[in-house]
Amino acid sequence: MKIKPNKKSTLRGRGFTLLEVVVALGMVGMLVGMIFRMSRTSIELSQSVVDEQSVTMERNAFFNLLKNHFEQIPGNAVVRLEPFEAGAGSVKRNLFELTFQNVPMSFNWGEVPMTAEAVQLATVEQRDGFVDVVLRFYDEEILEDSDSTGDDLAEPIAEITLIENMFMCECEVVDGRTLEQLTDWDNNGQLPLQVKFYCRFEPSSDIVEQTFWVVPKQNPEVVFRQIMQQNPAGPQVNPGVGVPSIDVPTGSGRGSGDTRGSGRPSLPRPGRGGTPGPPGR
Repeated sequence: MKIKPNKKSTLRGRGFTLLEVVVALGMVGMLVGMIFRMSRTSIELSQSVVDEQSVTMERNAFFNLLKNHFEQIPGNAVVRLEPFEAGAGSVKRNLFELTFQNVPMSFNWGEVPMTAEAVQLATVEQRDGFVDVVLRFYDEEILEDSDSTGDDLAEPIAEITLIENMFMCECEVVDGRTLEQLTDWDNNGQLPLQVKFYCRFEPSSDIVEQTFWVVPKQNPEVVFRQIMQQNPAGPQVNPGVGVPSIDVPTGSGRGSGDTRGSGRPSLPRPGRGGTPGPPGR
């Protein structure tokens, strides 16, 4: 006896029920959501690492610029540090202007080569209370010294922001004679021994202290003045120093020192047997 299979049960076994499809779609959606969240977290972490590295490189470049600048200050440079306060109410900032003169510096501004007679490193307060460190270039001397009367109202020809949004940036100098730390410096005849910066990049971060040594160098103007006092006629240059010379006799004979009108000394002619012969007639 043969039993015929039921067509409805056969079709039901081959397909999926609506509940199974809904459960499968839900699991796929959860899996896609987990993958998306993991990818977004990974991208945000990578971006934060890149941003942190960029900030670190910017700060290191700022300190390296200051280090190279202070090491290359010439002996006849004029430096002035001027502090002042800014801000209203209980929140006040200690700002500064550090000006350098007789420090040669050339740069390109808008593809135009320029030479700065004075350079100023200053902090500028922003509306949110943070400060920016800017570098200003002047095409004229703005400090009072022996060669110029100075012009504090001069406008800079260019201004570059070195670093932005610092919570605090203060400057001090160390007097090499008394080793005293000063917040202002206006001694045109002397350079400070050290220049110190106290920086706090974030309100919750620690204070970063950077000390830069001002390499002592002789003032070329003083050295040249001393030379002129010792020798009013000026330094004498001996063209023969370090150059071997030959004493040429002025006689008219044709001996071994005869120049024969050509400026060259004649050499003895060898005779027979390898010995020098008598001078020629």
